[in-house]
Formats: sequence, C-alpha cells, structure tokens
Amino acid sequence: MTSLVGTPPVRRAGAGRSPFDSPAVLVALALVALFGLYDPRGLAPIVDGLRLPDTDDMMRLVGVRDLLAGQGWFDSVQHRMLPPAGIASHWSRLIDLPIAGLVLALTPLLGRALAEAAAVSLWPALLFLLYGVLAGLGMRRLFGWRAALLVLFVAPQTAVFLNVFRFGRIDHHNAQLCAMLAIALALADPARRMRRGLAAGLVAGLSLAIGLETVPVIAAAGLLLLADWIARGERASGMLAGYGAGLFGASLLLFGVQTAPALWGVPACDALSPPWLLLAAGAAILGGAALAADGRGLGRTGRCAVAAVVGAATVAGFAGIAPACLAGPFAGMDALVRTAWLDQVDEMRAFPQILRSQPDVALSNIAPLVATALYAGAMAIRERAPDRRRFFVVVATLIVPGTLIALGQARGLYIAGAFVPLMGAIALDRAILALRGPVSSLHRMALIVVALTMLGKVWAIAAEQPARLLAPAAIGAQTVADGNWKACTAPAAYAALDRLPPGLVLGAIDLGPAILLMTHHTVVAAPYHRNGVGLRAAIEASAGSQATVRRVARERGADYLLLCTSALDGAEAGGPEPFATSLARGTAPAPAWLAPVGDMPGGSALRVWRIRGD
Repeated sequence: MTSLVGTPPVRRAGAGRSPFDSPAVLVALALVALFGLYDPRGLAPIVDGLRLPDTDDMMRLVGVRDLLAGQGWFDSVQHRMLPPAGIASHWSRLIDLPIAGLVLALTPLLGRALAEAAAVSLWPALLFLLYGVLAGLGMRRLFGWRAALLVLFVAPQTAVFLNVFRFGRIDHHNAQLCAMLAIALALADPARRMRRGLAAGLVAGLSLAIGLETVPVIAAAGLLLLADWIARGERASGMLAGYGAGLFGASLLLFGVQTAPALWGVPACDALSPPWLLLAAGAAILGGAALAADGRGLGRTGRCAVAAVVGAATVAGFAGIAPACLAGPFAGMDALVRTAWLDQVDEMRAFPQILRSQPDVALSNIAPLVATALYAGAMAIRERAPDRRRFFVVVATLIVPGTLIALGQARGLYIAGAFVPLMGAIALDRAILALRGPVSSLHRMALIVVALTMLGKVWAIAAEQPARLLAPAAIGAQTVADGNWKACTAPAAYAALDRLPPGLVLGAIDLGPAILLMTHHTVVAAPYHRNGVGLRAAIEASAGSQATVRRVARERGADYLLLCTSALDGAEAGGPEPFATSLARGTAPAPAWLAPVGDMPGGSALRVWRIRGD
C-alpha cells in the first residue's frame, strides 16, 4: 500500500482507464472552472459604468488616467486628494505602465471609455494566463500533463484567485502572485545552479519594486538558500550568490526607474527605498561571501560565522537608517485612524475575527492555505525523487510565512495563495491515480479528501449552511454591506455629481476613489494610509456632532458634503446619533451653512450638500 502523501503507484499493465486519463476531459473541466472566474456577465458592470470591484482598483485607474494625461512618471502625488499639496502614493508605476499601454493601444479601436473598460478587464486575465503558463510548464516537467491541466481546474476554485484575477482587478496583488510562483519554480532546482538563483532574485527584486507585501516570502527564500549553503557548502553557494545578486541588482535598477532622484535618499517604510535596498545589498554581499568562503575551504562552522556576521551587520544597518520601519509600514499612524479605519479594513482583519462574522469566507480563504502548507511539508519529508522533493521543500518554505501572516492579517493570502493550485493539482492527480490503483477504498477516499481540502469552493459550500444557522445576523450584514457598496457607487449618481461645479468633497473614506474616478472633483479622504490628515477628518465628520462636521469642513476648505444613505455610522452605545447620519436620513434639518443639492437621480443613495462659507 502506498503512503497517503508518498509517490503514487506506478500504473500496472491491464489497469483500467478512467475518464481523467483523457486530456480532452481535463481541458473541458478546466474550461468549466474558468467560466466561473471569467463569466462574461461579469463584464457588464465594467462596460456599462466602469464599476470596479474594489477601491484599490478604482484608485489604480485614477493613477493610470493621470499618467496618460501627462502627469510625470516620477510624480507619485495624487493631486486631487487633500489638495493643494496632495498625497504622495506609495504604489508602483510599474503596474500603471502596462495598463496605460493597453488603454493607448485600444483607444483608436474602441474609443477612450471602452478602451479603459477593456484594459481593466484584460489585464487580470493576461496575468492569469501568465500564471497558468508558468505553472503548467513547471508542473508538466515534474508531475506530468494531468497535474499541469489540473492547476487550471483548481485555481478558479480558490478564493484568492476568484478575488484577485477576476475582471476589473487591476491592483498589484495578482502580479505578485505570479512573481511568487516564478520564484518557487526557479528555486526548485535540485542542482542549485547559479542561473536559476539569479532568475529567482531578479523576479524577487521586481516584486519588491511592485510592493513590499512579499518581503516575508522573499526573506524565506533567502533563508532557505542560506541554510542550503551552510549545510552543503560549495554545492549550494552558486544559487545563493545568484539570488542575492539578482535581488539587489533588480531592486536597485527598478528603484531608480520608478523613484524621483530627489527621493533616492529618503527612507520609506511602505515602499522600496534605502532601508530595503540595504537588505537586498546584504543578500548580495552574503552571496559573494559564500563564494569566497568556499574558495578558502571554510567548513560548516566557518560558514555559520560568515552568515552571522553579514546578517547582523545588515540588520544593524537597517535599524540604523530606518528604526521606525522595524514597527512595520504603518508606524506612527494616528490612534483614531488606526482603530476606526485601519483595523476595520478587510485585509487587516485576523482569521478568528473573520471566522466569527463570516465563517464561510474565513474557511474558504484560510483553510486551503493551512491544508496546502501541511501537505507540502508532508510531501517534502516523504518524497524520494530529488527534483520533486526539492520542489516540495521550496513550496513548504515559501507558503508558511504567508499562511502565518494570513492567520493574523488576511493580506497574507496574497503572498501564500500562489501555491494552493499547485498542491491542489498534485493532490487531485494522485487521487485520480488511486481511483484505479491497487489501494483500499478507505485509502482512496482519504486521498480524495486531502485533495478537496485545498479547494476553497468546497469549504465555502460546506460552511454556508452552518453559517446561516449559527451566524444569520453576520450573513445578513454582509449581504447588506455588498448591496450598500453597489448603491453607494451607482454611476448615475456620480454622473450627476460630476455636473456640479468642481470642488473639494468631504465624505465617507471609501467613497473617495469613486469620486476621483467618476467625477472631476477633489476629495478630503480616500482609503490610503499616507493620508492621515484626511482620514482623521473624514472619521471625525462621519461620527461627530454638527459642530464637529462644520469645524472639519472649515479646516479642510471643503465645498461639498457627500453622504450615502446606505452606509451610515450608527450611534455608540448610550450616545447620540452622529449628525451626518441624522442629516442623511432626514431626521435632522439641514443647518443654514448647508444647502441641499437636489439634482441627484431619483432613488439615489447619495445625498449632497453645498457648504456655505462663513
């Protein structure tokens, strides 16, 4: 009998065939699964009103428009957020560029409006195609054609992929998932060749330039190569040196490409900048030291000493030039903004918190990650073929940091989710082999169960009814929240808002990107942590008294007050209802300093008042 996680049994002569031995059947299954991800009906909101799935997608398109309108490549300021100074963005132009290119290429054929809709629909699909090609080539080499095709079946069953690769998702997380896959495939080389390490390092540098969310995985990859070198010496030094050189070279080059020269010496905790370049330089120095140490014939103790000295010097340098960054990218954030906004952002919520309010969402996202990490670890121990074992060791090493982060903050899903389709495809492949192999029914069922644990849709279906029974209020609240988001971003209302004379809008934080995307107005706040002043102003206005709203409007110089009746703050326990809530509901009359704007479409959830000066 074979192990539950070991090498699958070799097919014996005379063994029966199954439908899954036909590539045509698997291609059909993959196409059905992909239809769930790329259902053409999902294009309608984008084509009809450019309604994008998330505030980050809206803000990305605003940046692309600014670039196409002539804003400088090095000008990272969003000038329409908290003017006149604006707010400098920490996002990378490297993602803006290809989207802008698609818009330019399609505009002569479709016109500007349809070109934008087509570009934001094509970009995530193109990235998914890249993911599928990379995964297919790597999996076919190691596990055969069936596992390669099954990746395309498993990926659309994964909650992370359903989120970040669907139409309209032009935020950078999908690009980072592709980068994590490329790093893993490059490092899964049992020969540990320098050129494979160089390739992994180059992609890691690109990922750093796009966003720092992948730092834990990049660090885990480096630690794996370092442990390899300490254990194996000269046989592993080439890959370590290549990784360090590629990481530092790509990081330095792309930093210069996307950062204004005036900011080259300015540390930033939330974007590629000198302290993070120092860490990359430390990796390159360590790689060079490894080659030198092997040339001198240092033993394992000597290699440990070299690693300790270079590592300590690098960390000390990082702490010396950017001590605030040791506390993370949100160091120094205003306490009110942190508690009232940041801690409520979906990406920042912990697994237990999500499990209490949305058990089906929590389980469909986190459970496959945990199952994948455990499966990869078990396979790394049990696999005997060197190339496959190296692959499992790499995947297990890289998925663990993201999984641990995801348990504390949901954003870890974006760096660990890349590996779920790989492990899920392997598990399904082995379960299919067991269907016609010489194993017991119990063992065959166990293999199928293991495979199913990595499919997010299975967890979602399994948790849906218990969630409705155990947490009906939470399910209802989420349904209402989804409806509120649609009501608060209805294009017709923003078209009416766009017809008003240009002005500065004070409104709810999450409405900021929609205002910037669909109107010519400027905004006090949008959901971006660098805009601490605007975030605090919006929080105070939404939860405060009439006097507070008036003070905030005066301090910020706002021209309009915008409220959405579908998303209003409630009264705190034992406290009065916020003025903004009462005003939007009509239970409080508009004071003399607020003049209602009455030309919103009938039935619109938006309410607008012109703010009169003193």
